[in-house]
Amino acid sequence: MMPLLLAPLGLLALLALAIPLLLHLVRRLQLTDTPFAALRWVSERHQPQRRLRLERPWLLLLRVLLFAALALLLAQPVLESRQGDAGADWVVVAPGADLGAARAHVGDGAQWHWLAPGFPALTDTPTSLVTPTSSLLRELDARAPASARLRIVVPARLGGLDGERLRLRHAFDWIVVPGQSPAVAPANPVSHDLVVRHDRAHDGAVDYLRAAVAAWNVRAPGCCTLDVQPLTQPLPADARWLIWLAPELPTAIRAWVERGGVALVTQGVQDDVAAQVLWRDADGAALARERSVGSGRLILVPTVFDPAHLPLLLDGDFPERLYSTLRGPQPAPTHAAATAVEAVADSTPAPTGARAFGQSLRALDPWLALLISALLLAERWLATRRRGAGDP
Repeated sequence: MMPLLLAPLGLLALLALAIPLLLHLVRRLQLTDTPFAALRWVSERHQPQRRLRLERPWLLLLRVLLFAALALLLAQPVLESRQGDAGADWVVVAPGADLGAARAHVGDGAQWHWLAPGFPALTDTPTSLVTPTSSLLRELDARAPASARLRIVVPARLGGLDGERLRLRHAFDWIVVPGQSPAVAPANPVSHDLVVRHDRAHDGAVDYLRAAVAAWNVRAPGCCTLDVQPLTQPLPADARWLIWLAPELPTAIRAWVERGGVALVTQGVQDDVAAQVLWRDADGAALARERSVGSGRLILVPTVFDPAHLPLLLDGDFPERLYSTLRGPQPAPTHAAATAVEAVADSTPAPTGARAFGQSLRALDPWLALLISALLLAERWLATRRRGAGDP
């Protein structure tokens, strides 16, 4: 075991050791002169001389030890110990991997752990089977002993990915075995209400929207309902998607978008060239743009919503394109074939300062607290007890 200080600057509190020393010196110097008649006949060369002497040395020693213990407590002392062979191979098994196949690939003499938070031993049960594989491997790479070789056992269908290529500084073996990473149970499909508000000039455009919603429900039955009303009808309280077919966008609708709504607005809106282009025609001209407005999104289609001005309505992929536009960007997939996402070697130096696995830190604070309590009780007892004639 090796003692360490987590906060060595706490030792600056040792400067407080001067306090009890000064107190005892001051108390000793506060003496009262008592005239003694016989001293007048003694020569000045032989008169008594004062010697600097500390008042009550045992009490002073207790107080010095008390201040020293308090300073040591502020420095947060710990004992560092190594467990097992720090240089041994580390085998981490992702949940869902076939353990029998894993043991067939890896021999004896290695430390087996789950690829789960805390990296529990394989004999323990991980707290969760759905784990962030990529981030856990980066953590292991940062904290594993430098001499250790990582043997990463993953199922053929690997989950917990984050879309970034995994790079490891340690030497490693990427072992793919049969199996599949557990996945979060899919949530119930969300039913979206597509709200359409239009003027009379856009009566014909509603038919294309009805056809698009019908196509959505063929792919996922019951995924969407259509609410078509004139402009004068208010929006439902739970409305999320709105198609506004009118020359002008009222202030109330813009405020609704700022609160998190998604609105597709046509005809009469100003073409914002700085906004992101969503749709283009065959010649590459922008047909629809998107910009953020507060917490929501505004989709701008600066043309009439009919096939003459927007031929895209007649394309077979228009329903899917409209759905993707209203839904917005989706998170990257978290599952992929393990062979396709194999980690690559990273030659950059490993960061320093992180505590390696296989090392444990044992805090000494409880023992110091007991020592400080004992010193304080002893100091109080010695300071308040009645002094005898022979006490220093």
